[in-house]
Amino acid sequence: MIAHPECEAPVLALADYIGSTTGILKYANTSDAQEFIVVTETGILHQMQKSNPSKTFIPAPPNNSCACNDCPHMKLNSLEKLYLCLEYEMPEITMPEEIRLAARKPIDRMLEISAQYGL
Repeated sequence: MIAHPECEAPVLALADYIGSTTGILKYANTSDAQEFIVVTETGILHQMQKSNPSKTFIPAPPNNSCACNDCPHMKLNSLEKLYLCLEYEMPEITMPEEIRLAARKPIDRMLEISAQYGL
């Protein structure tokens, strides 16, 4: 099983590899394994199959109502929207400090895991 660092702890504990989207693609390309359970955004599966036509990639079904492996919110993002947000610093998001700190934890963890695995 290969998983993105934002997955829940029980999933990460079972993963053979944990990494960023780029890391997951590289792992699939270089691994001798022929079948992979993929626990991340399903959009990556097409690229994995394209790069490895003889390998099988199985999307992990979500175990909650969020369906983070097919996140509709992430699909609303684009490079243009990100650029405009950075350029004009809009929309401004305000939130209580305790929520901001809690939201930062998974980002810090993802960066920590990426550094640990040299991604």
